[in-house]
Amino acid sequence: MQGDLRFLDDMVDTATRVEPARVVDNPYAEQWDAECDVLVVGVGMAGVCAALRTAEDKSIQVIAIDRGDGGGASKLSGGVVYMGGGTPAQREAGLEDSVENLANYLEFETGNIVRQDTVRKFAAASPKVQDWLESYGARFGGPATDEKTSYPNDASLYFSGNEVTVPGRARATAVQRGHRAKPPGGGEPTKLSGQYLLPPLIASMEKQPNVRFFRQTRATRMVVNKDGAVVGVEVLRIAPGFAAWRHAKYMAAVNHFVVAVLGVADRLKGNIMRLERKAKPMRIRVKKGVVLSAGGFIYNRTMLEKLSPDYLGVSPLGTIADDGSGIKLGMTVGAKTDHLDRISAWKFLYPPAGFTKSVSIDSNGERLVNEEFYGARTGEALFGRAQGKGWLIMDQPLWSEVVDEMHSMKKMFFQKVQFKAIEKDYTTSADTIEELAQKIGVPADRLARTIADYNASIEAGKPDPMDKQDKLRRKIVEAPFYANDIGLGAKFSPTSAITVGGLVVDEDTGEVFSSEGGKVKGLYAAGRTAVGMCSHYYVSGLSLGDCVFSGCRAAETIRGRGGIAALV
Repeated sequence: MQGDLRFLDDMVDTATRVEPARVVDNPYAEQWDAECDVLVVGVGMAGVCAALRTAEDKSIQVIAIDRGDGGGASKLSGGVVYMGGGTPAQREAGLEDSVENLANYLEFETGNIVRQDTVRKFAAASPKVQDWLESYGARFGGPATDEKTSYPNDASLYFSGNEVTVPGRARATAVQRGHRAKPPGGGEPTKLSGQYLLPPLIASMEKQPNVRFFRQTRATRMVVNKDGAVVGVEVLRIAPGFAAWRHAKYMAAVNHFVVAVLGVADRLKGNIMRLERKAKPMRIRVKKGVVLSAGGFIYNRTMLEKLSPDYLGVSPLGTIADDGSGIKLGMTVGAKTDHLDRISAWKFLYPPAGFTKSVSIDSNGERLVNEEFYGARTGEALFGRAQGKGWLIMDQPLWSEVVDEMHSMKKMFFQKVQFKAIEKDYTTSADTIEELAQKIGVPADRLARTIADYNASIEAGKPDPMDKQDKLRRKIVEAPFYANDIGLGAKFSPTSAITVGGLVVDEDTGEVFSSEGGKVKGLYAAGRTAVGMCSHYYVSGLSLGDCVFSGCRAAETIRGRGGIAALV
């Protein structure tokens, strides 16, 4: 435990400070401002699911708190939930899937970070998830699309991972499992679907008679008894009123994409912190358990610099409440952590889908990655092997195809910004491969050899060494040649990232393990505060899918229903 606390001391900065746990001899003799059976810290997707599932037992009193207005990174996300095995949306679209098929594929993505039987339990629960979420106001359905895309503009069910790749098909039949939340009442989606997914779930949570939701409330200290069991949490709460309204407005502004790009977030953060310093301290007594679901730490520069400094230049995906506070709160009571250095960075090469036909290279002019892989694998290659530097090499016909697609496709705001930057700022051309190499600063002989080898493999009818599908392979032969910068420095075509490590939990119950052995009694973790299903390779929707899974798992354990198996 002391080792973890010393490590924690290095993680402290003024914006995300948590205090060492308070030890009380007799919780019943203490003064408390509020009392509950279960306290949920952080109301993103994992937190709202934990609260909703727990509250289904009307004998259990729940308090949910959130530093902001609720929704967290999940509300700002694409609103894609990875689920399959025969969901209602899949059946309505005429797609055949099975629990076994889903599990076979997910074993490819999850690696060995979670147990295989955990993957199987996730898959077994998955067909029930859509109905459960829709019972609380979320909405899913078709149509489905076969297009290669990182985010569908006109469809609500798509291949959101590596299902159609050669390695993916070798393990399972490819089926669309990315379920994009739909607007309530129908209609065409006009914004990222996290804004259709979280609000109805939070509204349903607030309607439960045994749930209280405290907004603008930040947890600052755990309270434990002399045996180390969690019995309460100290928080700072901005009371409802003008100050809370201002705090909510500042939080919404600082988390906006445009604010991040323009680099004016620090001033807004200062306003937020000034309001929080005036917040009222509260002590909340907890009888059954605390669920930490406060996100990751991608916005905590201090932690990121210490744990994964290569990723300091990424565009953080989430909110400023993804500051590591949930993880650090767990550490103050001796919680075990793992994989804190694992960052999932996404460099999407599609749309435009034509980019999948290009040749990706690193700073040495060598082939970088299978260009059709999901963006998280591209991101891992960029940071793991290429120091954040990479390009897509195309010839004139392929570049023309890419430009035509960018101009003709229906685009959301973030895609309009990205496509304009790709075409105007991040693409270099030259009449020869050697001249192109000189312009982008890579060895000309190596780049020429890489392209020659790529072309020769196609001519010879050999499989791609990186397992790209044959239908996406095209020789790069016709001048002029183009290099599109996919490196970390492309500000308006950002490399987004989240942290995927956290507190280590019992995969059957969601209880948090202690760094000294055993478990921290009364403590649970869910979502990106915990190690979970997407902590190996991320694909779109797997984090939200894991949030549902892990949030409900903790709730089922607290309710005495045997963990996640009770969902099946």
